[in-house]
Amino acid sequence: MEENAEIAEVIRVANHPVVEIAEGVEVGGCTVYARINDPRQKYCHASFVVQILKPSGLSHLQREKGLRLERGQFSFDSGEELKVGDKLEILISPVPPENLL
Repeated sequence: MEENAEIAEVIRVANHPVVEIAEGVEVGGCTVYARINDPRQKYCHASFVVQILKPSGLSHLQREKGLRLERGQFSFDSGEELKVGDKLEILISPVPPENLL
């Protein structure tokens, strides 16, 4: 199976508390949960990974091998402000058998 471009929609955003990690240095952010708009059967019976194409500002947040797609959904941590209903352009790729756990 080849890579497929799809559109995902943000379905939930969980804000993290702001924590001071050093004097005057605070970190926070959120975990973003997204679902592909058309979770066809082909994405339910095998392992897939997602790469976020747009917005391009999120590309640096991804793991080297991508984000795991499970039952048409994936999540990632972000410092960017996203809200429910935002659209993400993604690329879905199958996980090669040698990379499965």
